[in-house]
Amino acid sequence: MNNNLFNKNNILALITAFISILIGLIYLALVFALDFRGPMSPPPSEALIAAVVF
Repeated sequence: MNNNLFNKNNILALITAFISILIGLIYLALVFALDFRGPMSPPPSEALIAAVVF
């Protein structure tokens, strides 16, 4: 009986899937942490004028 579960291509596919799921979970945690801080407020108008002049 030929066991193709642990050949090189399947192991590479499993590692790639694990890494992509891990990146997705880290991204989800980062977005949740940044969103938990509250709504974003715009910068003061003085900061915008200095950026245009520079």
